[in-house]
Amino acid sequence: MRNTRLRFVVATVALTFVLAIAFGAFGAVSNAQVFGASTALTVLSGEVMVRHGSGDFVAAKDGQVLNEGDTLRTGADARAVLTYFEGSTVTVEPETQLTIESSATLADGGTVVVMSQAFGRSWHVVTKLITGSSKYDVKTPANTASVRGTAFEVASTENATTVTTTEGTVLSNTVDPDNGRRVNVPVAAGTTLTQPKNEAATFAHPAPAPERKVTVTVDATNSLVVDPLGRANGVTKHGKVVVQTPGAQVKRVDGKIVVTLPNLPDGAIATRVEKRNALDDDDVDVEAKLEVQGGDVVDLKDKARSDGSAKTLGVEFKKNSGKSEGHALADGATQALASPRTGSPVQVLDGPHGTKRLVTPAATDAPKNEDKDKKDAPRPASTPRVPVPTSAPTKRG
Repeated sequence: MRNTRLRFVVATVALTFVLAIAFGAFGAVSNAQVFGASTALTVLSGEVMVRHGSGDFVAAKDGQVLNEGDTLRTGADARAVLTYFEGSTVTVEPETQLTIESSATLADGGTVVVMSQAFGRSWHVVTKLITGSSKYDVKTPANTASVRGTAFEVASTENATTVTTTEGTVLSNTVDPDNGRRVNVPVAAGTTLTQPKNEAATFAHPAPAPERKVTVTVDATNSLVVDPLGRANGVTKHGKVVVQTPGAQVKRVDGKIVVTLPNLPDGAIATRVEKRNALDDDDVDVEAKLEVQGGDVVDLKDKARSDGSAKTLGVEFKKNSGKSEGHALADGATQALASPRTGSPVQVLDGPHGTKRLVTPAATDAPKNEDKDKKDAPRPASTPRVPVPTSAPTKRG
């Protein structure tokens, strides 16, 4: 009888231990980062440095793969783009330090991207998160910006963080210093919020209108516009939406790509239309319009012409004696402009022994078509435009 009771107790303890392991394993798997994923780095300009873990900062290489725990730092006039495995991109502006804390997929198909920004400025274009377990967070000394598919900018210092949202909604998560509770404050599209460190949560207010705005309209859906600082915006011939300039917007209207670029410095802007096939040499209409708040308007109309591999057009805006002016560049000058840099394939660890494979981020949703009834209709050879009184453009040489 005693032996029977002992065997029962041992069996019960063993069963309890097995169930505990099974339950723990199930719980771990349901939330575990089962697929670690790497991040591709595109160097746009300047001195970009990388630190792996606790090592020293070394010069970054264009196309380099970054992993969890790696830190990116940009110098003065340096810019880079991070492309995460799930398609989200981060434009890292000058004098910024950003650390990748998490980059992985979950057992339920969700995605986790978490980074910390010690200082500087970054622009995020986030893909839609597909599950409730998914998250995309940017931690700063003052708060954490959490999103679920949006476009926003984070500017942080040691003492405060400013979040400005262009599309969607960002939640500014802050700890109340009086009671230790976390407070989520929404930052909707078109608003901005500045959160001082160790202070009560602040609220969003309308973001100021840009002092300068350039709008480029291209009569082709596979068009990319490169701003004076080398950041690309538009849609590739494979349908991937690229938005690298902070605050930029890319839309499709009547079969055209409309790219809006706020607060650009003076300089040259390149438009590049990829050829659909070897025989695709027709010129493409391009309109580039500069608007200065309460002041100048300069409207240039020209054509992107084939240079053999693509159709290109360059325009330049600058101030002359306090007045804005612009002109189209000669063909040779256009070809010398920066080419679009749209990111590299990303390595994903998807095997039990850390097996790697290269994955190109999937094409994101196409820009919103504001005239759905006409999106598939053939477009006329030329589209009449309403003239705008402006400075006269210089003809391309």
